[in-house]
Amino acid sequence: MRDASISEGLGRIVCPCALIGAKKGEIHDITTVAWVTQESSSPPQVTVALHSKRYVLELLRETGEFVLSLLAEDQEKIASFCGSHSGRDTDKIKALGLELEPSKAIHTPRLKDCLANLECKVTGEYESGDHVIVVGQVLAANIDPSRKPLLYYQHQITRWG
Repeated sequence: MRDASISEGLGRIVCPCALIGAKKGEIHDITTVAWVTQESSSPPQVTVALHSKRYVLELLRETGEFVLSLLAEDQEKIASFCGSHSGRDTDKIKALGLELEPSKAIHTPRLKDCLANLECKVTGEYESGDHVIVVGQVLAANIDPSRKPLLYYQHQITRWG
């Protein structure tokens, strides 16, 4: 062990690489997130940290729902693109040719091809530093058990193993 910067220490936290999506009318935005965790079993809930300037945050505030799509290890290009383009200027779903399918419990469609989708109803929101912590109750889920997760580690997107 050696002394390290706070940034180096925080970089050792392993996070799933995911997309969070919200749709209001015909406007549908997705953005990349990594600061995600389950925070309750009963009811099943997740938390997602979003920068306060993210366009998707505006949409989920208006709709009260979101889909959290956990990305698979071969979806690094999707994560990089969605994290570096604003939904205010770019239709990321169209630009990447992503396939969507209807969700089971909410209006926002889910990603057809990923590791897992969690359909969530917003149950809380808390400001924390330069981010907003969004809490969502998971109402429905689907998974592809044959795939491995894409991760965020040492401040970069990386593959499992």
